[in-house]
Amino acid sequence: MRNDGSDEYDEDFMEKVRLVASKSGLTVEEILARVSRYVEEMKGLVKPDGALSLLAVELDVGQVSKEGGPHYPSIKISKLVPGMRKATVQGKIVRMYGVLRYVNRNGEPAERAEFKLADETGQIDVVVWSKSVVDRIRRGEIKEGDAVRITNARVSERFGRIALHLDSGSDIEILPGGYEDLPIEERRIRRVRDLYDLDGDVVDFEGTVVRIYPVSEFTRNDGSRGKRCSLLLRDEEGDIIRVVLWGERTGLADELAEGSTVLLTDVRVSLRDDSVELHSTPRTNVRVTEQGGGAPTLEGVVLFSFPLERAGIRGRKFLDLLVEIDGYLRILRIWGEWADLLSEEKPPYRIRFGPVYTDADGLLVLSRSGEVEVLERIDQKIPSRIERVARRVKYRKMWIGESSDGLREFRGTVISISDMARVTWHCPKCGARVDFEYGRFHCPNCGEIEEADPLLYLNFTVDDGTGIARVVAFRDRAERILGMTTDEVVKAADELGEPSHAVPTDEVASKILGREVVIRGRASYLENGAVRLVLDDMEFADPVEESRELIREIRGSWLGGEEIEDSNG
Repeated sequence: MRNDGSDEYDEDFMEKVRLVASKSGLTVEEILARVSRYVEEMKGLVKPDGALSLLAVELDVGQVSKEGGPHYPSIKISKLVPGMRKATVQGKIVRMYGVLRYVNRNGEPAERAEFKLADETGQIDVVVWSKSVVDRIRRGEIKEGDAVRITNARVSERFGRIALHLDSGSDIEILPGGYEDLPIEERRIRRVRDLYDLDGDVVDFEGTVVRIYPVSEFTRNDGSRGKRCSLLLRDEEGDIIRVVLWGERTGLADELAEGSTVLLTDVRVSLRDDSVELHSTPRTNVRVTEQGGGAPTLEGVVLFSFPLERAGIRGRKFLDLLVEIDGYLRILRIWGEWADLLSEEKPPYRIRFGPVYTDADGLLVLSRSGEVEVLERIDQKIPSRIERVARRVKYRKMWIGESSDGLREFRGTVISISDMARVTWHCPKCGARVDFEYGRFHCPNCGEIEEADPLLYLNFTVDDGTGIARVVAFRDRAERILGMTTDEVVKAADELGEPSHAVPTDEVASKILGREVVIRGRASYLENGAVRLVLDDMEFADPVEESRELIREIRGSWLGGEEIEDSNG
């Protein structure tokens, strides 16, 4: 019989305890004792698994944890030349691209089909305009692997290569056999990590739909209008990639649902500043291989609520919550009306929510069709250090020089600050930046408007010895650093005669330059090697308070809660 208290726990839990102990430098007995204190302190609000996760995050060791007409002789593919008409060609369909939608010359929606044909002398792209043949391909009567004879086809040049075109007078006959030695083109399903060496290549990709963004329109340089939409997909290894659908390909997203597994065929790899994307081509198709509606509904206890936020200038509101789910701590992000409703709730409380998906930052995100139900409001006080735990779960602590894109926490010294804090003005209807001249606002999209929304911002730079972070603080974050509200900045700028509504930062510079700070927010890697961070939260590093925290840790961990006096009593 062991006397370390482990007999009451199963082996799976004890394995997690040993892992936390090895990472933290504490003994198994000390970890178990602190877990017991957490359970007792939370008065049963969390079970031992949840208490262990809280403790692991607090110790900064991370969390513990699927036939008619004349007959013409066949021509070998290698002998075809542009300008030929009524050509007869035999071969094997080695790649079927299927039925593709497009807009014809009259601006009307239409369909064509495409496939690749091969014989012993070569391969050629086949474009089918004949509606009857397109319908046969849609019904699966003509498919990949079939040996076929094509009659009355014309040959032309397409994208620098010859292609075979089937018009209304063309036909395809399925042959009983032949071309068995010609292999079907291998369809290799790529993963995200495979794509970085394939810039410009056309590939197939399978993944789970994480998020679907709405279709947006844009204006090209020549004045014509276009449209696009994007998806986030997660591959089998958990890596997430953005897929951009252009023009008529945007319609491929209409029948997709978050949580479904889809196969994208013939998408082009685009490498951008060390990040990779997939872009649609005219041949891109999307097929649902497994229906899904997001993750199952989950239950958990909300332990902490971050402030209500807004995405972008006029974006939707969102709320981040620290939730304990079956012993694990996760950040749950909810949007819109649900964010408004739950921002009024005071933790702790138990909720049921779903469906959800996991985004690129590892956050649980409530799907657009998701719902939240408050099951129980718990009359209990949460320890103050839960806020610190919540920040550690949400923001990954890193050195600036080793950072990648995402929610990050850096610690470094403020080495510069912008000379001015500025206010820009934005249209309340479309969010575009507007011009302010002679007391009037003019939006590039909406024309002259009576009122505009102000956006205060300032910039400063932080250096941690491994790299430099360019920090931009907006709205209330900028107000807190500057010590002025946005209205006060506008009024002061008017008094100074600054038409751009900017005020000097001399006073705040004297307070923060050379100071060591802890900053948190969304980081992105810049081409020049620096990191840009949109600030969520900043605090000055406080060695005295950190020393007191260490004393509290020592008292709680090794001295059984005995009081220790510091230099301030």
